[in-house]
Amino acid sequence: MRAAIETLRFLCVAPAIWLAACAAPSDSAATSFPGEQQQERESPTEAPLREGDGSLAALTAEVRQLRVAVEDLAQSQSEAQALGVYLSAQQSRLKLADEQLAAVREQIESSAGVREELEARLAELLLEQSRAPSPQRRAEIEARINDFRSEQGRVDRQLQQARDRENDLSRALQAEESRFNDLIARLEELAQ
Repeated sequence: MRAAIETLRFLCVAPAIWLAACAAPSDSAATSFPGEQQQERESPTEAPLREGDGSLAALTAEVRQLRVAVEDLAQSQSEAQALGVYLSAQQSRLKLADEQLAAVREQIESSAGVREELEARLAELLLEQSRAPSPQRRAEIEARINDFRSEQGRVDRQLQQARDRENDLSRALQAEESRFNDLIARLEELAQ
């Protein structure tokens, strides 16, 4: 019950304090209280809070400090939210680059396997050609060898293109990881 009363008291007094801070006169000579000395107006962060000082000036200074702190907190939260959105987008780009790199590596592995099979088959055909008894049979094998070499050239080009793509994607992935790490560092810096 006591907490509810304190909360209600705060809710009633807070608007009045806020209004006093917002409506505080900008000219220090405009408002003076009996018994107070005229002194140069201090910024909210510099206004000294003296023990037992219940004056409106001290209360106004404290409310201004509170307002500055709330504004700073709101700005920090906005920056953190924006960084969170950027971080999420960067994480998606990082995942996409990683998936593309994995797909190209699978293609390289597959093409390398096909190339090995072609080499093995060519070696068999060359051996068979050297053992062929007739020139006609050797000519037939030569035609098949040429077909396999043509296919091998196509696979070699495909393999080279895939390796070039792998290098490009690897560099892209490193760049995305670097951006991701920079965003993490900025978010950690903001949290401190």
